[in-house]
Amino acid sequence: MKVIHLVLGKANPERMNGVNKVVHKLASVQHDQGIDVEVWGLSNDLEHNYPERNFTTRLFLQHRLQGFLDRKLVAAIGQLKRPAIFHLHGAFIPTFYSVHRQLVKRSLPYVMTPHGALAPGAMQQSPYLKAFYLRLFERSLLRRARVVQLLGWSGFENAARLAPQCQRILIPNGQDLRELPELPAPDNACVHFVFCGRLDRYHKGLDLFLEGFAQFQRAGGKGRVGLIGNGKDRAFLERLVGQLDIGAAVEFYGARFGAEKFQFIRRGDVFFRTSRMEGFPMAVLEAAGMGLPCLVSEATNMGSYIGDYRAGRVLMENTASAIAEALGRLEQAHRNGQLSRMGKNARLMVTEQFNWEDIARRLYEVYTENNKVDQPMPSLS
Repeated sequence: MKVIHLVLGKANPERMNGVNKVVHKLASVQHDQGIDVEVWGLSNDLEHNYPERNFTTRLFLQHRLQGFLDRKLVAAIGQLKRPAIFHLHGAFIPTFYSVHRQLVKRSLPYVMTPHGALAPGAMQQSPYLKAFYLRLFERSLLRRARVVQLLGWSGFENAARLAPQCQRILIPNGQDLRELPELPAPDNACVHFVFCGRLDRYHKGLDLFLEGFAQFQRAGGKGRVGLIGNGKDRAFLERLVGQLDIGAAVEFYGARFGAEKFQFIRRGDVFFRTSRMEGFPMAVLEAAGMGLPCLVSEATNMGSYIGDYRAGRVLMENTASAIAEALGRLEQAHRNGQLSRMGKNARLMVTEQFNWEDIARRLYEVYTENNKVDQPMPSLS
């Protein structure tokens, strides 16, 4: 069976786009397992400007009008020989609705991974527009999918409410520890908190974190913050840092990639992701795999793992005051030397629960219908 991953972009792992990183890794592992796999990317240009890979990549132009398809893409779908299955990565994408119509027309099955787009937090952004789009378009796409793969509990439960007839399965993303450098823990005089990702104040909850850090400082806490990445809200966050009078303790590192990114992450004692909405953040898996304890919100879908493995702190409420309290406890753990044990637990968590080979095999069972749906994935340990 041929497996075709369809993604917006080029599945370039060197970009700060979690979906593209996931698709690249998943296709690589599936190819190594002997699966006939390709990635089809929808992009604004056809330049093959990405690292060498072991699977076939085909690029198609994004039509300037949403929902319209590149004629070459339509032709490529029409030329496919069975058996073949598509794996669509994303949701609320008009182009994907048009692709799904082409697939249904040709009786080609597909699996869909919304990557967090169905989580409650995500649905609260432009709620009326999304409700309208769901009713007219997205619900049909979800219901006709062979299986909808959800990455975390929030999306798994919400998908049943949004599209009651869709077939669901809970399978998380993975992390290959061999791709992470082994770097020594820093010897910081005070606890350093580090973030890596898009500087999106709402999505990533960065406004909440900075307000919580300011409260932590006012209560006598001592620490530093490093923000790795760029995004549309960098200027807003820089102003907020000034308004909160925490500029002496907060540093914006800008976008970092490859080995340099990992070096900046390892400057920290604790990795944080206080998001209001997420799919399944790869940056948390990377940091945990490098031995950093993590501070996460429940919206990251990492809370149960972090809690079970005692690999950091989980916010029961994603508020500035709850963040301030958690930072205080992590500062105390830093002083007592307890962060080292949390970091070892974090790496063990990644080893036991997020193995890409096991995840790829489980997804192939989904593709071939040798699976049980509407239930979570069993432990990978």
